[in-house]
Amino acid sequence: MTNMSDPLSLSLRLKDATHTLHEDLDKSIMAHGLFSSAEKYKSFVQLQYLFHRDINDLYKHDQLLEIIPDLATRNRFAQVCQDMRDLNLPFPEAGSSICIQDASTAVGWLYVAEGSKLGANFLTKLVEKLGFTENFGGRHLAADPGGRGPSWNAFKSAIDLAGFDPVLATAGAKSGFMRVKNYMITSDTLISTSN
Repeated sequence: MTNMSDPLSLSLRLKDATHTLHEDLDKSIMAHGLFSSAEKYKSFVQLQYLFHRDINDLYKHDQLLEIIPDLATRNRFAQVCQDMRDLNLPFPEAGSSICIQDASTAVGWLYVAEGSKLGANFLTKLVEKLGFTENFGGRHLAADPGGRGPSWNAFKSAIDLAGFDPVLATAGAKSGFMRVKNYMITSDTLISTSN
């Protein structure tokens, strides 16, 4: 846990520490044209499946559930799985959720997933042009029930007040962004065959 008198909140620390990684990932996703066609969008959904599969168990983390009461309902893995089915995409055979016991590290990973919901507002508009909606193929991009802004602010407030270790949380957030980036790199074959 960290010193609560620190004027810089955890969410701001994480934003500053991951700004370059976040920007690089956003540019990479757009550079791959993953929203330029229905076929390329399928590669994006596969990428989302892999990441949300990895973090699925973090939404059941005992300590985090006490700090973020609606944590379980924030999990989008079920929606991603349904999007995979909507698009007739095969599920990868191997792989399971990552196991992170430390709450500070875990919250860094969740920061990546929860923050991406804000950007999903823009992506939803692109996906709708391809014929997908929050009821078919684009379910995981839908806003949380309370709305994107309120949901994000509630998450930030919860983690800012909890006293997490900022060093461990930052390491977790950076690992989360790098995990998605690595999936982008390894999925280049999928993306190139979707042209």
